[in-house]
Amino acid sequence: MNGIDSPIFIVGIRRSGSTLWRRILEKNGDLAVYGEMQFLWPWEKDFPFFLRKYVGNLSIDENIKRMVDFIFSDHPPKIRLLELRWGFWETLRKNNDEELKEAIIKRITESNRSIESVFKAITEETTKHLGFQRYMIKFPVYFNHVHTLLEWYPKSKIVHITRDPKAISMSKKNDPGGTARLKSKYPYLSYLLEKAMTLFVVYQYNWSARVHNAYKSNSNYALFHYEDLLLDPEKTIKELCEFTGLTYNKEMLFPSKGRFSSIDGKRRRGIDKKSGIRWKKKITPFEKKFITFCTKKSMEKLEYDPTTHLIFRGGQNTLNDTLRGV
Repeated sequence: MNGIDSPIFIVGIRRSGSTLWRRILEKNGDLAVYGEMQFLWPWEKDFPFFLRKYVGNLSIDENIKRMVDFIFSDHPPKIRLLELRWGFWETLRKNNDEELKEAIIKRITESNRSIESVFKAITEETTKHLGFQRYMIKFPVYFNHVHTLLEWYPKSKIVHITRDPKAISMSKKNDPGGTARLKSKYPYLSYLLEKAMTLFVVYQYNWSARVHNAYKSNSNYALFHYEDLLLDPEKTIKELCEFTGLTYNKEMLFPSKGRFSSIDGKRRRGIDKKSGIRWKKKITPFEKKFITFCTKKSMEKLEYDPTTHLIFRGGQNTLNDTLRGV
């Protein structure tokens, strides 16, 4: 494994606060931290799609070089067409180094050229090139592929993040990278698009609960709640470090400024405690009842107990008082 045998993978539903978790880990300093990769993804044109459509069979040496040249290509319109955008892929293009490219080509050429070998060559060679012996990737695969990650890296740490499904739904309704773009393109379908995204979140959330139920006894898997991070950052980050084997440092309590919020459009520095409740101003009474009804059992599986969890208890005033006191 060339010294990289225990990467950290963040998996979960989009709009669950994954960017905050990434920004926190960036402050650790002991590992290379990457953004989204979407290597295996059922809802997107993922890496296997890219290989089929634009590269061809990797048993041909020329196609391996072709693939690597595409990955490192600095032509945004074409890259977006290939769906190799955001996070991890942008890091590669910023480190467009011939030595790194040759290392990846050599590693893949000498391997069995499977999708696993390609993944390992790209991630591990990039990490070593950046001077690290360990890495973290956000959303390398969709959460139903947890078994794949554990097969590829038996010593890896799977950090499954989750959040209140009502909060995810309200965020998803105006997701800048998805729903908002569609609403701008098809304004006459805005209402239907929002409802469709709500149903999609409910489906995803229930699916993620089944995945958690399947892996919760695995020592290399752990579930973390966005709301717990907001309410007690130090305790939650220390638990994250203990699980992943990282050394805790206080800088992790002060992550850099995040992306623009899909709820109010603002960017905030650090851990914004009020993001745990801001979505409540956007949800309608019907949406609240509908989403709760459809996800109640899954919330229980994901360790959200409406009768005991602070985020649900005592209404808006109690939660506001708690957030002010944290």
